[in-house]
Amino acid sequence: CTFVGYGRSNHGDIQVTVDVLEGQIVDSYITQCLTEYSCSWIVALPPQVVQRQSAEVDIVSGATASSNAFYAAVRQALSKAK
Repeated sequence: CTFVGYGRSNHGDIQVTVDVLEGQIVDSYITQCLTEYSCSWIVALPPQVVQRQSAEVDIVSGATASSNAFYAAVRQALSKAK
């Protein structure tokens, strides 16, 4: 199943999609990036969601607001999966 979540920051919003199969996160990706800055700064975060099976990702130095928005979006998506 596919779940979508949204995260907000002072620099703009991020939409994340998380795919869950049989209770496991099998994919996570940024589907919309409306931040002032390029989402290339946080491109390493979606694989961490799959690897850790959690929204608990590393904060990217220099992209704290975007990292936090990504985290919030994943949490929202995962809350829909339960």
